[in-house]
Amino acid sequence: MSSIYSNFNVNSGFNLSQIGFRSNPTTYIPKGVPSSDGYSSNPLYDNFGTKAEIETVAKTNPRIREILSEHNLPVKVNEKELEKLKNGHLRSTRVTASKIYSSLPAELKSEVNPVSLQEAAMFHDYGKVLIPEHVLNKEGKLTDDEWEIMEQHSELGAELLKDKNLDERAIELIKYHHQNRNNSGYPAVLNEFEYGLDSEILSVADKYEALREERSYKPAMTKEEALSVIAEDVEAGMVSKEVYNALKKAV
Repeated sequence: MSSIYSNFNVNSGFNLSQIGFRSNPTTYIPKGVPSSDGYSSNPLYDNFGTKAEIETVAKTNPRIREILSEHNLPVKVNEKELEKLKNGHLRSTRVTASKIYSSLPAELKSEVNPVSLQEAAMFHDYGKVLIPEHVLNKEGKLTDDEWEIMEQHSELGAELLKDKNLDERAIELIKYHHQNRNNSGYPAVLNEFEYGLDSEILSVADKYEALREERSYKPAMTKEEALSVIAEDVEAGMVSKEVYNALKKAV
């Protein structure tokens, strides 16, 4: 089968607990994560930072200040959301992304840098810690203005993390993790970003896990219901059959 993307040429397995990192921070096992989980002792957890550290970055980063000012938002870190992301959605998305990668045909795996993918999956929604609670957990449909605020989370996350010694491609994936294969999504794609198989894996893993979770505005879907929604995305050209089939194998 010919390649459907051409971004990376890294041949590697995706055992996240064995991947080497550029730094060697103290290992942090988050509260509530089973010790038997091979992903729980990942040293990247140290990069989440404290409320004070996040606020300092937000106050000194020009782009973050610009985004918050445009939408009349204060610099306020939601600690509850930070812990919920770290021990819930980010962790589950990271595991699902790794399983999708592992379920791909060998010739497609060579297009993905697994280090970039795992870092991006772990932090893709990090910017939500700066989104106001009344928008983030609203019970019901968001207004147009609220949607505009919500959509800022991907760029806010990339800006918060860009000096955290993460992989450069991971930062790009975080900023554009709501892009789709048919060029739909947000924020608007600039020349700096090249959509690839890694982008698609992250987007699909994120959406699948979000569908499976109970949110303030919706009940949790079953595995079959979530797969059915993503199957519709395949028909719409938003997701490739290769990645969808890998997701089915993975879950």
